[in-house]
Amino acid sequence: MITLRELCDLTLVTRRTIQCYEGKGLLKAVSKNKMGHLLYDDSAIEQVNLIRFYQSIGFTLKNIKGFEKMSREEFKNLMRDKIVTLEAEKVIVDDKIQRLISIIGDEE
Repeated sequence: MITLRELCDLTLVTRRTIQCYEGKGLLKAVSKNKMGHLLYDDSAIEQVNLIRFYQSIGFTLKNIKGFEKMSREEFKNLMRDKIVTLEAEKVIVDDKIQRLISIIGDEE
């Protein structure tokens, strides 16, 4: 079991972020210690990291909460759609990088 402070330290998120995740129903403390501090199991670390990952690829907390109501097939289809979107974004970014490289090359 880990405390809220330890969870924050291990996942590099703020206490307020954890409280937000709890408020949205994405994370839950499993108990409290004798001093009243919230305690989380080790899976909370992975859950926070997974939430952060989903956010980093464009999903809102509301979207993430909705994942639990999806069938496995619906979830897989959503992730496949996200892959297509990210691949398209990658093409655009790669094009920008190549253009910058050519600009730098033109100046030398």
